[in-house]
Amino acid sequence: MDFGLKGKVALVTGAGSGFGSAVATALAEEGCVLYLADINLAAAEQAKRSLGENAQAVAMDVGNAAEVGNGIGWIAERQGRIDILVNNAGILKVGSIIDSSNEDWEEVCRVNLSGVFYCSKAVLPFMLKQRSGKIINIASISAFKGGGVFGNALYGTTKAGVIALTKGFARELGPFGINVNSIAPGLADTGMTNRYFNDENRRQISQTIPMGRLATTGDIAKLVVFLASDASGYITGETITVDGGYLTR
Repeated sequence: MDFGLKGKVALVTGAGSGFGSAVATALAEEGCVLYLADINLAAAEQAKRSLGENAQAVAMDVGNAAEVGNGIGWIAERQGRIDILVNNAGILKVGSIIDSSNEDWEEVCRVNLSGVFYCSKAVLPFMLKQRSGKIINIASISAFKGGGVFGNALYGTTKAGVIALTKGFARELGPFGINVNSIAPGLADTGMTNRYFNDENRRQISQTIPMGRLATTGDIAKLVVFLASDASGYITGETITVDGGYLTR
């Protein structure tokens, strides 16, 4: 299926690994002009090597509003437009509330929640001018449970905030032709989570999922392509759960 994304300008945050790298690859395969943003520029450079000349790595700390504004302004100056923003960058906190510090709270909020706000606000001048755009936020099923198998209450709270931002942005931006949706992945074996896995708990966790396996980065990337395309033109303000049925338990 041709999703009509050839030539569209897309920015993916946290694109150096995990979901972000897979999303960037999927969008590149659809012909997008890709900007891979990551706080770790070396990781973004590595991720873009197989994507061809239409991909560019960008150093960006999404929790720094000035850095986000400068980076997105630079992209828009080069391309004249920004069509797709995928807010994927995030960090995981796993400690209990008792063991979590104020600094833990401030860090996870800065990246997971403020980062989505800063990036979304920064692309708006360009999308409003175009009267079109797609903003896709990566949330988590932790948002529905106040945490998860690994993610703690701090993490789950920020992801619930991402869902609320998605609803609010969608309501306000719909009249301007801008779609805003989020995806809530189930537990996946990525660079952010794999340090917590071993053979035993991976098996145990998989048994709690009706489909019998963890999410893959490809499961998420395919949905991002759909939400970035005109095929999803009448979908906005939604959070789509991709968890193999985990929340049905």
